[in-house]
Amino acid sequence: MQAIQGFYEDGIVTLDKQAPIRKGKIIILFPEEESAKYSMSDEEAMRLFHKFSGSIDRDINFDKERDEYLNEKHGPFA
Repeated sequence: MQAIQGFYEDGIVTLDKQAPIRKGKIIILFPEEESAKYSMSDEEAMRLFHKFSGSIDRDINFDKERDEYLNEKHGPFA
């Protein structure tokens, strides 16, 4: 068995490369569209952005955070 990708449109299958045989049975799988499962409208995204904006009340010291991360990952520097 060999898998070949292709494209389906209006009942016509177009393969990305030549099939290994001239005639035979095939199985076609239709994967779900990833973007359709997780799509969000711009309005919904902005609503969530405004809902959670400012929900973290602390000043972040980026240099200190980075140094702590590197220290955990690689150990203390000499």
